[in-house]
Amino acid sequence: MAAQYREMTEQEYADRLRVLIRIVSAATLGLCSFAVGLLIGAFFLF
Repeated sequence: MAAQYREMTEQEYADRLRVLIRIVSAATLGLCSFAVGLLIGAFFLF
């Protein structure tokens, strides 16, 4: 069973890039909201 190698088309590349950007932006938004929550919590608790 030989692995088939084929070129990735421009459309597949764009779709994969769009998914990656969506994941990275969601993770960044989650981290930022977590940091803001910690900052607000620390400000009101201490």
